[in-house]
Order: sequence, then structure tokens, then C-alpha cells
Amino acid sequence: MQKDGHQGEIRTCPVCKENIFPHETALFFSGRDNLVQMRLGDAVVLIHRECADSFETRSDLLRFLTNGKSDLSWLE
Repeated sequence: MQKDGHQGEIRTCPVCKENIFPHETALFFSGRDNLVQMRLGDAVVLIHRECADSFETRSDLLRFLTNGKSDLSWLE
């Protein structure tokens, strides 16, 4: 179930397809290192830390999220 707005928003991790619950998001924005934030164009995507860490580089993660259309290899 997806909700609109920031309060009580349930997001889905694009890697494992499991929910990212509001308390996980609140912990992340309060400074806990439990999620990874990436920008895809104008959208902000939150990803479980362990899902993001399963990729060798953040560039590999970005390629996965954009189906190979974007990468950050020029930064490596």
C-alpha cells in the first residue's frame, strides 16, 4: 500500500521490493545510517543499506536502478 505525502509515507526499496516503513525513514533523516539515498532525476529514492551494499559500487547500483541509462563510473 502506497501513501502520498511525507507523513506516514510507505516507500518500497527498489532492490528487494520490500517496504521501507515510516519509522525507518524517520531514523534515516534523524542521522541513523540505515538507508541510502540516491537522486534519480527529480526523484529521491531510499534503499535499504544492506541492499545498496550488495552492489560493488554506487555506480553499479545507479545502473541497476536506471536499467543502464545512467552511471557514475566517471567519478570512480
